[in-house]
Amino acid sequence: MGLLNKLTGDKREALVRAELDRLAATQAKPRANSGSETRHRGASRMIRSMLSWLPGLGSPRQDTPTGEREMLISRTRDAYRNHMLARAAVNRAATNVVGMGLTVRPNVDGEALGLSDDETDALNDELARGFRLWAEDPAECDIEAGLDFYMLQRLAFVSALVSGDVFAMTPDDQRPGGLFGTKLQLVEAERVSNPLTDWHNPTEIDGVRIDRFGKPTHIRVCSGYPSDYTTAQTWRWYPIFGPQTGRRRVLHLVNEKGRPGQTRGVPYLAPILEALQKLERFSQAELTAAVISAMFTVAIKHAPSEDPDLMGAAPMWSDDSDDPNKPERPVVSSSGEQTSDGDSLTLGEGAVWDLEEGAEPVPINPNRPNAQFDPFFVAIVKEIGAALEMPSEVLLMHFSTSYTAARAAFNQLWKFIKQRRHHLTVQFCQPAYELVIDELVARGRINLPGYRDPLRRRAYTRALWIGEPLGSLNEQVDARAATERIANGTSNEHIETMALHGEDWEDVHRDRAREIQRKRAEGVPVYVGGKVQDDPASADADE
Repeated sequence: MGLLNKLTGDKREALVRAELDRLAATQAKPRANSGSETRHRGASRMIRSMLSWLPGLGSPRQDTPTGEREMLISRTRDAYRNHMLARAAVNRAATNVVGMGLTVRPNVDGEALGLSDDETDALNDELARGFRLWAEDPAECDIEAGLDFYMLQRLAFVSALVSGDVFAMTPDDQRPGGLFGTKLQLVEAERVSNPLTDWHNPTEIDGVRIDRFGKPTHIRVCSGYPSDYTTAQTWRWYPIFGPQTGRRRVLHLVNEKGRPGQTRGVPYLAPILEALQKLERFSQAELTAAVISAMFTVAIKHAPSEDPDLMGAAPMWSDDSDDPNKPERPVVSSSGEQTSDGDSLTLGEGAVWDLEEGAEPVPINPNRPNAQFDPFFVAIVKEIGAALEMPSEVLLMHFSTSYTAARAAFNQLWKFIKQRRHHLTVQFCQPAYELVIDELVARGRINLPGYRDPLRRRAYTRALWIGEPLGSLNEQVDARAATERIANGTSNEHIETMALHGEDWEDVHRDRAREIQRKRAEGVPVYVGGKVQDDPASADADE
């Protein structure tokens, strides 16, 4: 009881629960050959390998406390700055998911709006042109006027991976000569927080205020960075949704939610930070050992002088000499061709050590480079890649396996890309697109009848976000497969064009039709399937 009184919180609860479970297990009828006192061996408290594994149950807020989340952010940022593999993982994900940016293709629901196909196509083109005016000009979309919308996508995605989440505020800042007032202002994770003087409460979690259903309603933003003590910091609450219209005023891009009710995200590299740190230290140690082993150092032993004029004289560098001006033992280095001071002996490229009488050189065989380094390193990278949902071949940018294995790795990577693109679209791209369309309608630049009706607004703002294609390992094989899928009705030209090039089939079709018409007008042969295609107009004239 004395020990139990000293324990508090989760440890005391876990100890009491373990004792109750043990008593219940002793009263239960023993099972033969079970090997455990529990029905699930993973729940055993008697198996030696499971004795020290006693994690406590906690809410999403308890599982990601503020102190631990901030430590994960700081370590992930340091790894992104200094660890080669960590930087490769984050940049590889950003390059494959975002690339040059997700582009929008308006997809107005013409049937719900009572529009014909031609009217729908014309409206889609008009919306696309209006959005491009905002997205392609950094002065229009970025509060700092430095990045266009597609570059902001990558910055926001990288920040969400490294910091767990990122916020984007949408202030109205109409500038002289500008067309739009809507701007995006990215806010890093640690700026959304509570002051140290304010304690957390059930409705305010790490700078996010939630309602009784768990829906975020406000964020608390620091005027600077809480860690910057050089200036006075102030905190202010900002609404996430407009009080009258319900429009998004703050966008929240989360790395990935792992539990229902989770308010803040954790960094992408959080599960692998320990392994990543050890692997980085191991790699640096092997690199240092290989560099040292490449330094060939020669120790020279001096024999007694045979000069008759010096016979019987005291050795020049004898320890028995009391001359304060006696020279020090020189150390000659071929790298700098400069003599070091005193007895400081250092390794160098082609260094020569001048040893005292009686010293013997000792041969050293460091056995570097280590032949087992690469297999072990690759094995750990495979585990890291599995945790990050990224094949090790892609992570290391090293493809030395067969075509089938490489294709399987690309297919798995493509699933990861589609999932992350969907998150980026829902949490960042689509809300920004809707805000721009709202402004276009409010300023009268686009006429969308009935836009105030939420149902019609949803039909007007439907859109597809197209990213860069994954690429092809064998374009001829993939082209034949696409042709067969279209022929047997399991796909269409819209899907295949988007998967192959990331372009809209409508745009490709119009450009292709324009090219064919121009070629025929100028008498240039048109090849289809390796054969010259006849001009339908000339064939009708001959008949």
